[in-house]
Amino acid sequence: VVALRKDGLRGQAWIIFEDVAAATAALQADQGFEFFGRGLKIAYANEKSDRIAKMEGTYKPRKKRPKLVEEQQQQQVNGVGVEGSHANGVGQNGGENHVAADDDEEEDEDELLAPPSKILFAKDVPAECNEMMLSILFRQYPGFQEVRVPRQGLAFAEYENEVQASVAFKALNRFKLTNTEVLKLNYAKV
Repeated sequence: VVALRKDGLRGQAWIIFEDVAAATAALQADQGFEFFGRGLKIAYANEKSDRIAKMEGTYKPRKKRPKLVEEQQQQQVNGVGVEGSHANGVGQNGGENHVAADDDEEEDEDELLAPPSKILFAKDVPAECNEMMLSILFRQYPGFQEVRVPRQGLAFAEYENEVQASVAFKALNRFKLTNTEVLKLNYAKV
């Protein structure tokens, strides 16, 4: 799965399958599936994925877009490194799907994080986020094992080890689930 968060590409993802038959089956099965309150609109890509081309040995590198190259050069001239820039479409707070904290949310962040563990604890999960939606969100990170929702508003995501759970934590903590709700993560006390 290749998901981008740049303006204009937000909400889009490219899913790569081993063969056309598997892609066709997924397209037919999931067309219109409701995800976070919206029906999925699925179509074949207009051109072959770079990853597939690399597997087939037909990959040819593409030239960078002129605007992106100019922005990177300008930032380097101004003394700002590309890593901390917005040139790649990802802000300094880890991504466009993260939101700035309100005053009362800053108090939540002042709570001490539990020591890292292989289980992540999500609190104040919106009612419209079910176990399957959370699984889709968490499974994009290596080592994912399962999501459990013991009751409304709470969820646990388990990974194979602490390192893999920490990667998911850093990427998904404060992830914008809806227009008004963010994912609040902590490490579960084991």
